[in-house]
Amino acid sequence: MTFDTLLYQVADQIATITLNRPAKLNAYTPQMGHEIVEAMRQADADPEVRVIILTGAGRAFCAGADISMFDRNIRTREAGGQPNSSAGREAMADYPSLMRTMSKPSIVAINGFALGVGATMTLPCDIRIMADGATMGFIFTRVGLMTELGSSYFLPRLIGVSRATEMLLTGRQYSAQECLKIGVVTEVVAPERLQSRAREIAREIMQGSPTSIRLTRRAIHNGIMGTLENALEFEAFALEQCYTSREHKEYVSAFMEKRQRNPS
Repeated sequence: MTFDTLLYQVADQIATITLNRPAKLNAYTPQMGHEIVEAMRQADADPEVRVIILTGAGRAFCAGADISMFDRNIRTREAGGQPNSSAGREAMADYPSLMRTMSKPSIVAINGFALGVGATMTLPCDIRIMADGATMGFIFTRVGLMTELGSSYFLPRLIGVSRATEMLLTGRQYSAQECLKIGVVTEVVAPERLQSRAREIAREIMQGSPTSIRLTRRAIHNGIMGTLENALEFEAFALEQCYTSREHKEYVSAFMEKRQRNPS
């Protein structure tokens, strides 16, 4: 599939999805939302892909929704029409659940402004790293809206209720160092190192077996919602799947023989 608002590349078993409206600071549109979901599905279904990196072109990761979309909706409503106010939300309606159930881990490399939907779309992903100088803000209350894409679920679980409440209600922009301190991101690097660092993390992940990675991701997301008993039950099931996999046999043999692993 070809994309108009994204760049999609696969190299060395890593799919890189780049938001590509740099002249508009990668402002979000419904088309971009549809394309992000389809690109994620494409990468997850591709046997040649093991890790997905999401990033932005130019000075921004995503500076929020294209404000002209809101303006058109307001004018249509004032003229007595029925604007499709939910178009932007519906375009990514499947995104949060898709990101939780994918078999491939995802890394977000936040290269610049991550505002509004540009902040919320990062939360369902597995790992977030940020360029020094980038900013993140859940700015919805400042334009008379509220947060979406499940961020009222993800953010409190990520950083705690009090911090999440502060970020969501104030709508202010947080520096990369503040995001690191709060726990929204795991690492801040120099801008020129961001993409290479994301790929380093991807390569580290790829040292593990695909089956182990898939089941570990599933265990983490199940554990967020379930009880300790649920977690123990799933871990026992998943470990048995790992024990009987060809990957487990190959990885143990490679370790014993002091040679490179073959995950296929």
